[in-house]
Amino acid sequence: EMQRESSSAAILPDKTKPGEKLRKEDLKFCVYSPDIPEPRNRAELMKNWINLTLDNKTANKLLWISDGGSKVCRRTKEVCPVLDGPERYEYSPQVLCKESIWKRRAYWEVEFSGWVAVGATYDQAARRAYSGMSGLGENEQSWGLCWAGSCYQIWFDCDHEDISDVPFCSRIGMYVDQPAGIINFYAVAGEGAEKEVRLLHRVTTTMEKKILSGFWLGVQSSCTLLRKTE
Repeated sequence: EMQRESSSAAILPDKTKPGEKLRKEDLKFCVYSPDIPEPRNRAELMKNWINLTLDNKTANKLLWISDGGSKVCRRTKEVCPVLDGPERYEYSPQVLCKESIWKRRAYWEVEFSGWVAVGATYDQAARRAYSGMSGLGENEQSWGLCWAGSCYQIWFDCDHEDISDVPFCSRIGMYVDQPAGIINFYAVAGEGAEKEVRLLHRVTTTMEKKILSGFWLGVQSSCTLLRKTE
């Protein structure tokens, strides 16, 4: 481990088969318009909210998934009794979400305790030992944001940048506009409807593959995907 413990065509969700009706909650993601301005505040970000679910098939054996796939925790060296598989992280104590971000915008928030790297990765990025470094931000196919004790750090390709003058916040928001090649990390502070976001880091790149949200956990740490209630 590191020391840091433009198309407007209709897009069917991956899980929708030909001839199958779209679910109501999928309809708002069907058409991508490149002309919509980037969100400027939390209220605008919330219009792109997506409820994510942790994918147990990708979780390293040191991680425990609970609460219907919304919470992950790492205890000490206690191993979860699950079968190994090609999708599972072999060494990095990480887990990905089931839902991919492709030809759409999406926003989500997490609450964490302990040491957690919150990030995004391409669907095909390394997960097994033979395929290279697989930690979020340890390769050219992923990004990871963590609190390093005195400041936030953003990691990419084993290099990091300190984000100074931002106080610690246990709630992090992520916004992805895959067609535009944008990933934004936010600190989310405040109570109730008065919550506000502060941009921590902005990634601009060309994204030609599906993006997945992921988490890297240190010892005695946890992370919860927050749900938007209708």
